[in-house]
Amino acid sequence: MKSAKPHKNQLHFVGGIDNGFGNYKLLLEEHPLIVVPSYLSEEKMEPVPGRVRIGEREFTVGDSARRTGRYYSRNVDDAASKIQYALPMLLGALAHLPHRKEWRLQIAASIHDCDNLKEKLIEALSGEHECILSGYASKVCVRVVKVLPEGMGALVGTQLPGKLTLLDFGTGTTLFSRYSQGKREIHEPYPCGVEHLIELISKEMKAINDGLPGDLYLIRLGLENGTFYYGRKQSFKSIYKKCLSEWFDNYLRQTVRRAKEAYEQGDQVWCIGGGCLLPGLGQSLTKIGFRVHESPLEANVRGLLLVARQVRGKVEV
Repeated sequence: MKSAKPHKNQLHFVGGIDNGFGNYKLLLEEHPLIVVPSYLSEEKMEPVPGRVRIGEREFTVGDSARRTGRYYSRNVDDAASKIQYALPMLLGALAHLPHRKEWRLQIAASIHDCDNLKEKLIEALSGEHECILSGYASKVCVRVVKVLPEGMGALVGTQLPGKLTLLDFGTGTTLFSRYSQGKREIHEPYPCGVEHLIELISKEMKAINDGLPGDLYLIRLGLENGTFYYGRKQSFKSIYKKCLSEWFDNYLRQTVRRAKEAYEQGDQVWCIGGGCLLPGLGQSLTKIGFRVHESPLEANVRGLLLVARQVRGKVEV
């Protein structure tokens, strides 16, 4: 459904943020979904989309960070960055939207290890922030109304079966969770995300790339657009098929086996996360009886928006 255009004088918005290892997702009511690569750079750059200045520090977020051509960090590189760079990532995502002089945001978020990191995330994001977004001054007021464990947003507003197993195929990890009567029983991250598949492909590309490993970003781009092109012409489709099988056998098999055992015990198994969009993976999961979400990349953040809506009016921003 297309988002309605917000009034130019509107200040208050509810929304969800999913600060993933691979992509940062921001969904504000009455705005389009913003999905940008979880890249961040402090190199000098023009006021491009994703450019942020907070005090004396400047950041570039998203694909623009990679386009600096120099050093940039990724959320997949360091789990601590989920807290350290929480505010620059949010502001950088806002800097991909049309400028507003003031934003008053009521936000629901998600994070791994929610029990230990929730309060740190709330502290990092909350408050009034005077900043420059893509060259224009803006005041951003943030109130975090809820923090959920990663992936749980996908279950909000959905009729849940009595027994449910949820698999979240992310960039850094694959999450295995079990629920009974809507209450979570198990929530375990496995270090076997899509990033590991991309690294396998990179190593295998030495044979067709003058002995050099493939660039991780170009491989990611070829997977996301479905062309399997590395750059303009070179295809890595055959390498992908080989590495997908290796990735599954060496990384995913244990997690999927646990989910299959739960399925045989009567659980429904639902799958979310951008990894479900990998050619061949989603179809394989469906064949063994698992249900793949129709919009797996967006499922968590759309649920977080629903959470923020549910508490609208209860929290003054």
